[in-house]
This record gives sequence, structure tokens and C-alpha cells, in this order.
Amino acid sequence: MRRSVVALFVLVLAAAGTSCSRDPETQARKYVASGDEYASKNNRDEAIIQYRNAIKAKPDWAEAHYKLAKTYEAAGDYINAYGEYARAADLQPGNVDAQIKAGTLLLVGGEFGFARTRAELALKADPGNVAAHILLGNAHAGLNEPGSALRQIEEAITLEPTYAPAWTALGAVKFLGGRRDDAAAAFQKAVDLAPQSVDARLALANFQWASGKVAEAEATLQTALGIDRNSRAAHRTLALLYLSSNRAPLAEPHFKALATDPSGKLALADYYMGLGRPDDALALIGELEQSTDPNHVQAARLRRASLAYGAGRRGEAHKILDEMIKERPRNAEARVAKARMLLADGAASVALAQAREAALADRTLPSAHYTVGLAAMADGKLDDAEKAFEEVIRLSPRAAGAQLQLSRLRLARGEAAGALSAARDAAAQRPDSPEAAILVSRSLRAQGEVQKAWSELSAKAARYPDSVPLQIEIGSVALERKQFPAALTAFTEALRRAPGSIEAQSGLIATHLAAGDSAKARSQVDEWRRAAPTNRGLDVLAARVELATGNAGEAERILKSVIGADANYLDAYELLGRLYVSQGRLDRAIEQYETMAQRGSSPTGPQTMAAMLHEAKGDRPRAKQVYEAVVARDRRAGVASNNLAWIYAEEGKLEEALRLARIAQEQLRRRPEAEDTLGWIQLRKGATADAIAAFTRAVDRAPNNPVYHYHLGLAYLQSGEKQRGRSELQRALALSPNFNGAEDARRQLSQASGT
Repeated sequence: MRRSVVALFVLVLAAAGTSCSRDPETQARKYVASGDEYASKNNRDEAIIQYRNAIKAKPDWAEAHYKLAKTYEAAGDYINAYGEYARAADLQPGNVDAQIKAGTLLLVGGEFGFARTRAELALKADPGNVAAHILLGNAHAGLNEPGSALRQIEEAITLEPTYAPAWTALGAVKFLGGRRDDAAAAFQKAVDLAPQSVDARLALANFQWASGKVAEAEATLQTALGIDRNSRAAHRTLALLYLSSNRAPLAEPHFKALATDPSGKLALADYYMGLGRPDDALALIGELEQSTDPNHVQAARLRRASLAYGAGRRGEAHKILDEMIKERPRNAEARVAKARMLLADGAASVALAQAREAALADRTLPSAHYTVGLAAMADGKLDDAEKAFEEVIRLSPRAAGAQLQLSRLRLARGEAAGALSAARDAAAQRPDSPEAAILVSRSLRAQGEVQKAWSELSAKAARYPDSVPLQIEIGSVALERKQFPAALTAFTEALRRAPGSIEAQSGLIATHLAAGDSAKARSQVDEWRRAAPTNRGLDVLAARVELATGNAGEAERILKSVIGADANYLDAYELLGRLYVSQGRLDRAIEQYETMAQRGSSPTGPQTMAAMLHEAKGDRPRAKQVYEAVVARDRRAGVASNNLAWIYAEEGKLEEALRLARIAQEQLRRRPEAEDTLGWIQLRKGATADAIAAFTRAVDRAPNNPVYHYHLGLAYLQSGEKQRGRSELQRALALSPNFNGAEDARRQLSQASGT
């Protein structure tokens, strides 16, 4: 009996002990205590595990979420940090710090509306909290509400005049409002109040950098590192400053300083990849591939694929990505990388399908939508591209890259106002971007506002002297304004930095000719040709000089030699054809080309030219016969395929015309003529969307050709888009009131306007 009682007593004690150890709150507190101990020793991985165990035991414990958030933040995992701060704040609205931290991370992510809500909740709990007022002010600034932003920041300063972050915030708001002197004073005040504050000096450095004072920003950042050699923010900012100022080697020690965790190692690997040091990058990638965190492994594998592709091992690169997609079919980042590689391979339609899968897998991923836009552009689906870039901007309002693409699209369509709006948005986000400045200028020129374009560029020229495209645009605007010395200076500077730029060379020669200095134009082209005897672009440029100076015979000789060397060099055909037509020497020209075709080893070029001259004479049946002979013998004859496709389209043989037009499109890459032919055939078939896409590509590549605008206008009218149709027809007539088709353009415009 006694033994039974003892056994029962032991059993009860055991049950009680089990009940106590399984109590959720007790377990949670043990896990939090353990997490605190790990955190105090900077053992963040173990601390995170323990805090997460505590949350599993007691999911609604705000303190556990808050401590986990702080640990994630200390580890640089800001995405998970935000989630935990937000959960802690929702469970305990009076936790002001959690509200502010969640709001700050939202602010960094561009979610200004939600950041404002968090700030308001923090102020509801503590109306005098200075940091909450600053957060609310920054949120208002992000929402483009400068008045409200300024009031909140000034309230923060009133509450605590010696609080350096308040003055930093004031500087940011003043800077956004264009008041740079006031901003500079505010940033300096923050540093004066807290001379040992790294954050204050970082804010000042960023302001100096944004103001173009790179040397001052560098010095301020070095001072910040003198205060705290381990400041990741200072190392990161200084590394980026060195990269942006073309001093990449100086960035290495700062990237190495960041490489104490996986994200820092990825940044260092990216740095090595950018410098063309694949072995150093692969060493880091190999380390990361051994990580227990699948996100780090994925990031490493993506970079391995990129390195393989860059080294020419395309099969290996595609295999890595295919394996990743097979493992996780909804892996958006792997699909984006796959789409980018397919685009580089020239497989635009396949790339577009892959990019769309990425966007479906993660509708919130801006890079997926951006890649959809790029692929759609390459595939000629410009409406789809525009929608994709607009979605990128909706998701990430500061996505300057998408704004630049939108500007290009709209400019190509002749929508100068829309192009200018997008270009100005991009310039606001990237005030240091020459590309944005160029698009602003081109949009203004398209609206006929050459003086405004000149003013815009003049403000950028001294700031970005290294930008070759910017110098070329400056030269083009100066030439349009007949300011020949300025044009010569700009084109010469562009050539000093990019000696082989045919665009800059053409601009310089056009300036010499426009200024009446034909001797200088000829001697300059001759000098270039001696240095690059196989450059066909320079040969054609030389022919243009001879034509401009009345030396048609020499121009003819040069152009014949170009066509003999490259049967698909369309510029030479065009120029020679115009020369012969202007001289009325068609029969003799035909005889010469037929002789060349019989004697030469490559008859495609001479025969194509002969067929073009038959067309110029009005003998279309003979031209058709010769084109057919060329295409039958040479399936890569792009010019003959293009011209024969047009003839077939006029005869109603639309399917055969379409087949030839696609061959021409493939062979005559980037040429507007092939796109125009393809568009005309699609228009005849009633495929107006495809026609618009093709004509738009033609206009993009030759924006000053009135015929292409005319055709695009017809396509828009046929599709029911009357406003766009009228705009294109008006643009065509503005470019030339007498082009071939001008009368029909006027008639179509009158009908579309209802007059």
C-alpha cells in the first residue's frame, strides 16, 4: 500500500513538472531570456532562433516580436525587421519606438503613405516625440507635401532645438524644396550639434554629393569613418561615391569592410564582377553557395550564372537558371535573369514570355515588370512595354530607369509632351544623369523649343564633361541654332573621348559643311579614313562630303566600293541611288551594275542596285524579276527581300510579302526601311496592332522621315485611334509638306478632323 502511494505521488509530481514546462508563457520567457543572452554577445543568428521560438510558443507577445525586429535590424535583414516591428506595433500600439522603426523602414522603401500612418500612431501615443515628428515630416516630403513636411520638422526642432536629426531632416526638406543654401546651413547645424554623430555627417555628405561637391563629400565621409571605423553606412556610401566618380579601385577596402555578412559578401562579389575580376567573385560566390539560408544560395547561383554568361558559356548559364526554375517554378528572380539572357541572345518573344512569368510569380517585383517592358520593346509590342514601365513606376515611383524608357517610347511616337514629362521625372530622380538631360533636350527639340533645349544642356555641360552622348546632343542643338563654333567644340570634345563615334564624326562634318568650310570637312574625313580604312561608315561620310561639294564622280566611286565590300550596307545604296536619279543616268547605271554582277564574286549588291534603278525608271516588272533572282540565289539578301516584299504587297501577295519582310527585318537589323515595309504589309492584312508596332520602330530609328510618320498615322486611324493618327499625320507634314504621300496625308487628316 505504501509503495502505491509513493508511486502515485511521484506520478503527480512528474505530471505537474510536465505541465509547467509546457506552459506557453513560461516557455516563451525562457526563449526570450536565452535570446537576450545571445544578443548581448552579438550572436545574432542564435538570438533570432530563440526569439522565433518564443513567438511560436506565444504568437501575440509584442515584446518578443520587438526584440526579434531589433535583432533582424542589427543583422541587416531589413525586410524581416520591418515585419516584426510592424507586428510589435500592431500588438502594442503604445510602443512608439516600434511604430517609428516600422515607419522608417517603410520610408526607405518608398511607402510614404504607410510611413505617415505609422508616424501618426506614434504621435498619438506620444505627441511630443521628436523622432515621430521627423518621420511624419519625411513622409510628407515623400508624398510631395512640402508645406506639411516643413511644419512637422519645425515642430520637432521647437520641441528639442539641440536634436541633430531634426536639423538633418530640415536640411533634407529644404533641399527637396530647392533651397540649397538653407539646406546646407541645416545639415551643418546638425554636425555642429553632434560632432561625433556619424549619421549627421552621412547626411551632410549625401547633400554635398548631390550638390556636385564630390571632394567635400569624400572628406566628410572619411571624417565619419574616423569617428566609427565600423560604420557600415559610411563604408557603403564611400564605396558608391568612388564607383560613381570613376575611382572604382578605391572602393575595394570599403566593400571588404562590408563583407562580414552574406549581404556584404554579395556586394563585394558584385564589385569584383563589375571590375572584371571573376575569380575573386567566384571565391565569394562559392562560400555563399554553402550557406544554410536558401536566399543567399539563390543570390550566389544567380551571380554564377551571370559570370558564366559573361564569359561566353551561355549553355552553362542557361542550365543554372533552368535548374533554379525547375526547383522553384515561381522563382521570379531566376526568371528575370533568364529573360535578360534571352534578350541578349536576340530571342525577344521567348524573353517576353519568361519575363511575364516572372511578373506573374511576383507582381510586386519592379525588376520583373521592367524586364517585361524591355522584352516587349524588343519584340515590337510597344503598348505592352509602356504599360510595363508604368507599372514599374507605380510600384517604385523613383524608378528613373523606367521613366527614361517611357520617355524614349513616347518620343519615338511623336508624343513630345509625354516624353518630356517622363524625362523630367527621370531627371528629378537622377539629377546627375546625362541620359535624362539628353532626353529632356530631345523632347524639347521635338516640340520646337530649341532655345529651351540649349538652356537645359548649358547647365549640364560643365558638370558632365565626360559624357560623350551629352556632348553630341549639345553639338546637335548648337548646329540647329547655327552656332557653329559651339557645335564644333562639342563634337570635337566628344571625339576626343570617343574617337570612333560615327555620330560625333558625322556631326563634326555636318558642322564644317554648314559653316561653308568644305576643305576642312574633306581633309578631316580623309584623315579618319586613313586611320580606319575598313570603316564603311566613314566611306559613306566621305561620299556625302563629295556630293555636298559637287564632286559627284568621286562620290560615285566611293559608294561603289562600299557596296562591293558590303552588299547589305543600305546607306551606300540610298546615297548612290539618289545620285543616279538626280543625274538621270539610269540606263547607264543599270548597265554598269549588271556588268559588275557578272564579273564580281558577289553579285548580290550590284544586282540589287540594278533592280532599284529599274524601279526608279518605273519598270517595276523588270525590277521584280531581278529581285526574285537575287533572293532565289541569296536568302540573306536583306535589301532585295525588303524591296520585293513591298512589290508583292502592292500586288496583294501578302503572305509571301510578309515572309520576305521578316527576312529583311532580320538581315537589316536596326534599319527603319525594313520595319516600314513590315508595317505596310501588316496594315494591308488588317493587323493594325502589329503595323503600329513596326511603324513605331521605323519612326524611332528615323524620327525625321515624314513617310514613316505618315504610315504610322494611317495605322492609328485604321485602329480607331484618331487623336494619335492626326498627331502623326501632322508631324509628317510638319517635317515636309511635299513628301511622297503628302496629299493623301492632308486628305486623311481632313477626314479624321471631320472637316
